[in-house]
Amino acid sequence: MTSIAALLLPFALLQSDPAIAAEASRFQQCVALIDEDAERAYEEGMAWASEAQALGGYRCAAMALIAQDRYEEGARRLESLAFAANPDHSGLRADLMRQAGNAWLLARDPSHARSAFTRAIVTLESQPEYLPDLLIDRARAYGMERDWRHAEEDLSRALDLRPEDALALRLRATARMHQNSFTLAENDAMAAARIEPDNVDNYLVLGHVRESIRTGTVVEEQ
Repeated sequence: MTSIAALLLPFALLQSDPAIAAEASRFQQCVALIDEDAERAYEEGMAWASEAQALGGYRCAAMALIAQDRYEEGARRLESLAFAANPDHSGLRADLMRQAGNAWLLARDPSHARSAFTRAIVTLESQPEYLPDLLIDRARAYGMERDWRHAEEDLSRALDLRPEDALALRLRATARMHQNSFTLAENDAMAAARIEPDNVDNYLVLGHVRESIRTGTVVEEQ
């Protein structure tokens, strides 16, 4: 089972600001507590936030809510933190928006997720090295909305920036399959399997694509 910290902290903090660095140890301790006792982590995060008005405390509390399946509440808190954060801390603001987007995906609310990911992408537009993960995330939101064309566009852009990304290739294979671009989808799935030969998900997608080619009808993943 994926931990809440692993799911919602893919960037880590992108900033080296001393004020942010000073909170890092306490923040990581609070996050580590989430998987053990999410309710206690929430209480400790809020106590820290009340004591020091620390962004890390509010953030940990929001993540603890998500771990309790209170996805929407956690997502809204993370978005509020992103809007309140110092505009100069672009990496932190984008990271908070990305966390919020992932929470909205857990809530099965792709529209709000897409909006959050878009804000993160706009925030980091001048730092393209950080964009592939965000573009992949937004493509997942588009896929949940069954907007396969825009999903493919985001995944192609991510692959332009990071060509050997098996996840992006696998997701683009699915997006292309749903648009009946079966040959391109097969090429993507085969490329993903070449990059990650031990990942069974690549072969599942490849199997779906080849079955779609055989029948002429898109295979819907379970």
